[in-house]
Amino acid sequence: MRHHPEDLFRTPDGAPRVVAGVAVYSAAPRLAELAARIGFDTVWIEIEHGPSGFEEAEHICMALEAAGAVGAIRVPDAQRCHILRALETGASIVIVPMVDDAETARRIVEFGRFPPLGKRGFNARSRGVGYGLTPVSEAFAAANRRTHLIAQIETVEGVADLDAICAVEGLSGILIGPGDLSMSLGCGGDLASRRLIETACDCIRRARAAGRHAGILVGPGPLLDAALAAGCDLVFAGGDVTNLIEPWQNLLADLRRRESRS
Repeated sequence: MRHHPEDLFRTPDGAPRVVAGVAVYSAAPRLAELAARIGFDTVWIEIEHGPSGFEEAEHICMALEAAGAVGAIRVPDAQRCHILRALETGASIVIVPMVDDAETARRIVEFGRFPPLGKRGFNARSRGVGYGLTPVSEAFAAANRRTHLIAQIETVEGVADLDAICAVEGLSGILIGPGDLSMSLGCGGDLASRRLIETACDCIRRARAAGRHAGILVGPGPLLDAALAAGCDLVFAGGDVTNLIEPWQNLLADLRRRESRS
């Protein structure tokens, strides 16, 4: 086991740890399983922008759990039906995009946690609560412990209200969305921008000081290094589509060179 049975963010002996993830944008359970077998703790399942629906997401979660990892679903928005369905597929991490204020964070907790913290819909037979094989009170309490509700910070408005967002009881933490945040800051998608790096790291430090987890979705480079140094403990550092582009370009170029010599 890579992590504590009750807390993804702790080692089996209880020490804090960085949760390492990768994105599978292709909705392929086999690639998600491969990532888990390699040793990643979690896989980003993209529903906001990607082709996955909740049925595909459930299959990916099954593949991940069989290989020792957990699913992280980014839902389209903070609607009750999206948060609830993501949890009922068995996702351990639910990432809600474009959280700009504490009221949205409170809705995430309301929809994503069972009482007394929230008002998650009653369904004792979903995958997310073990199909009802244990008493309801035990299953719901275990789901609350295992569930990580993450508010994605992607705008200057979210940065400005970050302290209030992090003060919402039941919210697990935040995750920096550097692409949209760079656009909101006027950095035009430059992920090495000093302003973006300073803003992201300030958010991470503030979240960690408030006792929340802090994550980021970004590949290796100065922003990732700075985020880790600031205390980031959830990292999605690549993806199937992203990481295939360069090797396939190189493969095609090599093939064309060989073709020209024949």
